[in-house]
Amino acid sequence: RQRRRPRHDRHVPVPGIPTSRCATIHFSDRRARLTSHGKTARIAAVDHLGEWVLAILYLLLGPGAWALYWFGMIIGRARMRIRPDPLPTLDRCPRASVIIPCKDEAAHISTCVASVLAQDWPALELIVINDRSTDRTGEVLDRIAAQDARVRIIHVPPDGLPPGWWGKTHAMHLGSKVATGEWMVFIDSDCVLAPPAVRTGITTGIVREFDLVSFTPKFVSTSFWDQMITPLGGVATSAMYQLMFANSAMVPKVAFACGQYMAVRRDVFNEVGGWEAIHHLPADDVEIARLFKRSGKRPRIGWGMDLVTTTMYADFRGVWRGWSRNFIAAARGGCGRVLWAAAFLLFCVWSIYPAVAWGIYRQNHPINAFGGIGWLVSAGAHAVLMTAGLWSAYRWGGNNPLYALLWPFSTVVLLAIFCRSVYMSLTGRMDWRGVSYTLPSAAAKASNS
Repeated sequence: RQRRRPRHDRHVPVPGIPTSRCATIHFSDRRARLTSHGKTARIAAVDHLGEWVLAILYLLLGPGAWALYWFGMIIGRARMRIRPDPLPTLDRCPRASVIIPCKDEAAHISTCVASVLAQDWPALELIVINDRSTDRTGEVLDRIAAQDARVRIIHVPPDGLPPGWWGKTHAMHLGSKVATGEWMVFIDSDCVLAPPAVRTGITTGIVREFDLVSFTPKFVSTSFWDQMITPLGGVATSAMYQLMFANSAMVPKVAFACGQYMAVRRDVFNEVGGWEAIHHLPADDVEIARLFKRSGKRPRIGWGMDLVTTTMYADFRGVWRGWSRNFIAAARGGCGRVLWAAAFLLFCVWSIYPAVAWGIYRQNHPINAFGGIGWLVSAGAHAVLMTAGLWSAYRWGGNNPLYALLWPFSTVVLLAIFCRSVYMSLTGRMDWRGVSYTLPSAAAKASNS
């Protein structure tokens, strides 16, 4: 007897349902349901894998990045303890030349000069360069020089800036040419030195055999914007220019210095070319440290909040213009580091917002063991590490750490400053203290074309 094979469209009675109502099922429908179930299982597996990949990526970019920042900050802070403790007394005190470039600083220059003349270093001369000032700075300086023989004033006329030079670099160059000290100490005109500042810098250089000693100052903020943004700008700058490697001889391409205080050996300074070698570059402090390190010398930067005090910017306009300049100055006008810093804000700071939102959603729609609790706990760790890191950075810089709690707002302002830095880099122009300069990156492109 020939066996009949069932066809795919054969109607199979369903138990419990009358066949008169044609309640039947096709074999083809059953196969479709099995295929659909397999597809659903594969989609679920992909969703599970994607969720784990996304979670791991967030853990690396969020809490992981800030844990790494903590590690780098601790290592960098340890490497910046360059002063001998206790500070020894030298058998001979070499002559020191303190050089101050200033432009339109009539309101602050008297305080700065007085702090230099009050130093406990016996062999000292002070050279102040009045760089094309349009206010009463020249009058104030001439009056001070008439009262103290240690003070020498150099007046730069309004048309005294040579082509291709940056104003501050040219002023310091003029001062270094007439200096007679074995050591030269360059400071900014808005700084106030503690009495042992010159002695500490020179003694540290002699005892540790450093050729350049720079100290980070304590920033005294006089406005809300300065108190909120300046410490954050310092954090961004130290990360962008890898401050933790500045004192490492194993990383010869990374060097850093603060223009508020730099003590250098005059013979070594002249040997490497001095200010003339970097006269076309905007970041005089960082560039001179790089020049020393490239030449096989030993530049070092250390903590100096107890030695140097400075006021950065008095209002939002100063913060806006100053920091947008600072971020690209040490990059010679390039914007690559600024773009990396902006990406850090997007992925390592603001990623906490979508993580919290996704955690709340997954709390009600879990698909794996990580679930909503995992996302929310990770976001909490991200917030704690980030806030603690910024809190420490504000406090170590001598600033009110409560401003670190404003990071949801301050990082938005910082990103806007980054955007202005990128705009300046793309246009190739920088306006500073009444002078319009061509950035080195734009000048290089013009010469190549």
